[in-house]
Amino acid sequence: MMKAIVVAPRFDTATEYTYQWSREVVDLLKSMGYTVLEFSGRVDRREVESALAEHREALFVFYDHGSEDSLWAHFGKLIDLSNVHLLAGRDCYTVACLSAKRLGVEAYKAGCRAYWGYTIEFAFTTDAADYFKEFANYGLKLRVKEGRSWRECLDKAKQLARQLATKLISMGNIVAGVLMIRNADALVCYDGEPPEAKCPFRRVAVKLFGKKVGWRLSRLFACSTLLFGLGLGTAIHDFFVECADPLRFPPHGFWIGACLVVIGHLMVIHELLSRLRSC
Repeated sequence: MMKAIVVAPRFDTATEYTYQWSREVVDLLKSMGYTVLEFSGRVDRREVESALAEHREALFVFYDHGSEDSLWAHFGKLIDLSNVHLLAGRDCYTVACLSAKRLGVEAYKAGCRAYWGYTIEFAFTTDAADYFKEFANYGLKLRVKEGRSWRECLDKAKQLARQLATKLISMGNIVAGVLMIRNADALVCYDGEPPEAKCPFRRVAVKLFGKKVGWRLSRLFACSTLLFGLGLGTAIHDFFVECADPLRFPPHGFWIGACLVVIGHLMVIHELLSRLRSC
């Protein structure tokens, strides 16, 4: 059975609008046979975490406030870097400011199948709210009703935004038109196409192991692999040096290398245990 978790906090002027936008999405999902678990109004973090943990593959839909590393409710952070692992294995559709800039990247690294969101503030004008609602909901409509790929949904949503912007500007609502284009430019979807790597080590990992694996390797794993390789190389080198010159003193290289191998191994075990605890 198809399931969706829809979260739409409602506690200020902006969320009054986005809450109303989310009603169309809820109705659509139900009409397409989804079982919808809805959290609106004053949303409780623990209830949402519990729902995400129980329904591992349910579509996650979120409407409104966000920041670079979080999705917010009235009380504070609802989804952040401490519980982003709950988004693993599912599609996530967000209409929130900034969250794709870091939270979406971390969700992708944690195993999220697709993260739809914005890298800057999502802005709209109240006199053109219906136009922004059409744009905000369009990608999910295409995905749910027509079964299009996320990449197609992204391209078509950006096309729609430009059509709506042209219409708004022709009506004299230049501010709304400019904001519509701005929102479209900030819209991203991390699915088959991960974020652009800025870290040089991440770029090397992507080149060596491909996008999916390279993006999901942690820095701790990279450090542990480096230590393991360095230690192994040092131990082997010193072993052969000692074989060639048994009287060489002091023979510390082998033991230094062995210690580095053990440290690297312990770091890998630590990361595996951390990931198991988060599952």
